[in-house]
Amino acid sequence: MAHTDSTTPSDVRPQAPVGDTPGTSDRGQTPQPAHKYRFPTLIDLLALVGIWYLLQFVGLLAARLAGFDFPDWDLLRGNVAPTPEQQDALARFTAFTYLVTMGLMILFTLFYRRLRHGTRKTLRFSARGLNPVLLLWGLVMMLAAGIVIEPVVELLPMPSSAVYGRGFWAIITLVVMAPLLEEFLCRGIILESVRAKYGVVAALFLSSAFFAVLHGHPALAVNAFVMGLILGFIYIETNSIFSVVLLHAMNNGAAFLLIMVGLDGATIRSVIGSDTLYTIVYVVALVLFAASGYMIYRLLARVKKLDKNTIR
Repeated sequence: MAHTDSTTPSDVRPQAPVGDTPGTSDRGQTPQPAHKYRFPTLIDLLALVGIWYLLQFVGLLAARLAGFDFPDWDLLRGNVAPTPEQQDALARFTAFTYLVTMGLMILFTLFYRRLRHGTRKTLRFSARGLNPVLLLWGLVMMLAAGIVIEPVVELLPMPSSAVYGRGFWAIITLVVMAPLLEEFLCRGIILESVRAKYGVVAALFLSSAFFAVLHGHPALAVNAFVMGLILGFIYIETNSIFSVVLLHAMNNGAAFLLIMVGLDGATIRSVIGSDTLYTIVYVVALVLFAASGYMIYRLLARVKKLDKNTIR
């Protein structure tokens, strides 16, 4: 028996045109993937900043429970000359509180990112990060940037370097722990998370701003923001955390060396002495700084194009 179609006109459902599938405009453009990550929003980043400053008190409490004596306030402000024993005790105190505070900050950020459904990517590793030419250029960029922004930093009050103490534990804090932990947090967790959600341009600037805010003091924050841009550029260019950890360590090592020889409060102008020579040095640094800015712009444009249609 022949089969008869029992479908009535009222049962016919209109079919959407092929070009009108969800996520595609009626002009047939290629659909762009929606962001699949909720972390980080601006509120998330502000919350993390608040947590960072709350953890300062946790670090102090942990130091107290561990048997450390709180340093004298006048000693921290550099109002009195510390003895070698006081310098060593201060260095140990700073190393302990920094490790506790930053360690908890990293753990909390990882937990919070997972809770808020952020990307799982944390670090990139590449042998290119150990390229001596790139490392040398990174040092030149940081030196030039430091000279260029010095007139701005001079307008702000500088914190005392006495807080770091002196000796072995001061070196461990500034040259080992700070580069490792701060790069893991700022160039690793924060930059990668922002890049996955908003793209590489936002990642570079927001991670640098986050890095600056962590330093707290205005003079340190200005310097940290500019250095964060350079370190972020090197990290994105090399796809490796190795390079930025090494550059951060060398930068902090140079700063600690200046502290040890009594030049921590000195400016480039005061060290050079001659206004004419300083002007020449500043102009050269300004040219290098501008070249660095152009390189960063070119890198961001290139990486943005590569990342444009990539679902991270």
